[in-house]
Amino acid sequence: MSEIRDWLEGLRGLGMRPGLEITSALLSRLDMPQMKFPCVHVAGSNGKGSLCVILANSLTLSGISCGLFTSPHLCFVEERVRIDGVPISSEKFDQLLIEIRKVAEQEPNIMPTYYEATFLVAMLAFADAGVDRAVIETGLGGRLDATRICQADCCVITELSLEHTEVLGDTLGEIAAEKAAIARPSGIFIAKWTYDASARKAIEDAVISPSKAFWWRFDRDTTVRFDKATESHRPVPMFEGYDRLHSYQKDAMNLAEVVLSFFWPVEDNILDAYSMVKSAVMHTVWPGRLQWLEYEDVPILLDAAHNPSGMEKVCDYLRDEMERDSMPTPGVVIVGCTPQNDLVGFLNPLVQLIVDGEVKHVVVTEPQKGRKAAIPATEIVAELNAQGVLANIEEIPEPEKALERALELAKGEPIEPVLAFGSLYLAGNLLQAMSLDDVESMTVLRPSPEKQYWT
Repeated sequence: MSEIRDWLEGLRGLGMRPGLEITSALLSRLDMPQMKFPCVHVAGSNGKGSLCVILANSLTLSGISCGLFTSPHLCFVEERVRIDGVPISSEKFDQLLIEIRKVAEQEPNIMPTYYEATFLVAMLAFADAGVDRAVIETGLGGRLDATRICQADCCVITELSLEHTEVLGDTLGEIAAEKAAIARPSGIFIAKWTYDASARKAIEDAVISPSKAFWWRFDRDTTVRFDKATESHRPVPMFEGYDRLHSYQKDAMNLAEVVLSFFWPVEDNILDAYSMVKSAVMHTVWPGRLQWLEYEDVPILLDAAHNPSGMEKVCDYLRDEMERDSMPTPGVVIVGCTPQNDLVGFLNPLVQLIVDGEVKHVVVTEPQKGRKAAIPATEIVAELNAQGVLANIEEIPEPEKALERALELAKGEPIEPVLAFGSLYLAGNLLQAMSLDDVESMTVLRPSPEKQYWT
């Protein structure tokens, strides 16, 4: 590892540090690169990465150069900083990191965290490349997340759920307030409708100009301005294929259409928002999110469901697909996760999928290289047994060895699919084990419509 990468790794010791002061100071020393391009800023509990990649690819395919910042990464840190779908090179990343270390070591010395350093790299990379626009995903929360310093003319809140309660608050209202704090005094603000009254109030209270703020009412298939939310509305048409998609996918497409329609209305653009999104979907691969692969002749599905809400939705989607005979019944499930506020609630949807799908084998493992240590496999095994799982359960802490065992179990007559759930870090571990951790594999915009994110 190079000296500059050693420096970056050393920043992990600073841990997580909510706040904007250090990032603001360093951006000032770097001549404010974030001021050179406008951004769409996205926060939420589930689906925000999917929205970001669809928005970014929609723009790129429409001839608008777009930077994309997401976190965490699956296999290598350059994934966090993409330009027109492609991670920046390791050489470029190192060059920009050297600039950041130089200004950090000026007097007075101010050191960024690992996360802040990667965000700073993104701002420099996008400015150097002269992107027309960037799409920025928050890391944790919103109010105190370093990304809030980006120059956003549009902010979006995706689905909310109870997560990171030790940092964001114990109620959905408190979490909503933290995330909605990305709202800017001017510009467009869009949020997915929530039935939680406290969360709605927190989001509406965060907005200064209600006439520029909109709810995406998924239950009405329409967009409602905050100051007209009590009025009745007629539904708007949806892309006919949306009803067969996972709810996060539908949310991502619908929210992307709403965002794009504000900035690129039909009369100003040959492509309307619907066409932009449809084109993007056909060319998008979002690694680790409902990603079907074939490895050693075995179909494998990776999904980063990392909280109870995410696990429930992906399991409901897969159960529905099995009932329609749109996908084969899984033969082996790999599961592993980082700490959960409610492990029972997190695993319950998976248990139902295992029972309904008559899954024969479950391999429990422990995701590696995450910000937090994984839940010990023994705890997950104990909970699966307590919930009455009748499948054969094996405990294999090393993800690579867990994959080897799952493949061995799946290679029967006929070959059965392997489903892997529970953590973005686990998805990254398994992609590395399959040698799918190169730049090509982590490029999210693909030229061939045959390699789609959503099939």
